[in-house]
Amino acid sequence: MRRFLALFVCMGVMALAGCGGKEEPAETKKPVTMEEVKKEAGEAAQTAQAYTRQQMDEYRQQVQAKLEDYDKKLDEMRAKAEKMKKEARAEMEQQIAELRKKREEAAKELDKMQSASGKAWEDLKTGLDSALEEMDRAYQQAASRFK
Repeated sequence: MRRFLALFVCMGVMALAGCGGKEEPAETKKPVTMEEVKKEAGEAAQTAQAYTRQQMDEYRQQVQAKLEDYDKKLDEMRAKAEKMKKEARAEMEQQIAELRKKREEAAKELDKMQSASGKAWEDLKTGLDSALEEMDRAYQQAASRFK
């Protein structure tokens, strides 16, 4: 029994010794240089800037399409106004003038976006979104009044 126990202990010790194996040498990494960091940071900044420009261009195109749509709607309102009686026509023309003013304000905000970047662009976008929503509400009210 002692032999069996001794044999069992020896086998266990050998197994443990085999598990340890050789230590792998630590990989030696090349140190990162300041030039590499600057290069990667510059590339990341350029990518972010290109993405922002792309988003701005897409947004501008969407807003421009909305403004052109409002122009058509206002032209249609003016055509309807010409067929109305004098008093109703005057009221509708006043509404159209107010809507055109809102449209021009939105167009000015859109023009400001041409030179804006970063946080300024986000602020202008928020303001322009609000202006477009207000213009849409005003148009819907005017259109419903003169159906």
